Amino acid sequence: MDVVFERVDARRYLIGVRRNARTDVGADVTPRPGPGHAEVPHDLVHFVVEEQAELPLGIYGQVAAGGEVGGFFRPDPGDRHKADDQRRSRRLGSAGAGDVGMSERLAALVDERGRLRGPLPEELDPALGERIQARLDDVLQQWRDTAPGEQLVLTWPRVRTSAARRPGS
Repeated sequence: MDVVFERVDARRYLIGVRRNARTDVGADVTPRPGPGHAEVPHDLVHFVVEEQAELPLGIYGQVAAGGEVGGFFRPDPGDRHKADDQRRSRRLGSAGAGDVGMSERLAALVDERGRLRGPLPEELDPALGERIQARLDDVLQQWRDTAPGEQLVLTWPRVRTSAARRPGS
């Protein structure tokens, strides 16, 4: 699954997903406005912390497995199978509550300049902070180099996507 961040201008961005039908579940999600400021997009921070902390059912793991994550990543109406999508989203939301909570805790440690501040939760490897910061530095530089109207596309790791899926889902 590819996550598409499109810079609208200095203050706004759009976010969407393109799913690979062989490994990801569900239809693509057309880019829609992202929350927060475009300097350090909140959704991009979530992507990095979930990728580095290997959270299989964080926000992006759920999206790759076909979840809508509170309706934010809902496919266009013509691409939906409403009852199936809702059941899958509820199941993934319940199973992934801990991963989403950890993602929120980690994302909250990143300041408006993209710097990780404060200690990581005790249950995590202290080296994770260094990995998160290094990846944030790299991805945020790519984002700063993205001009208005252009896109930064990040690929969600397939191993975690398929690991998050249950057989038959």
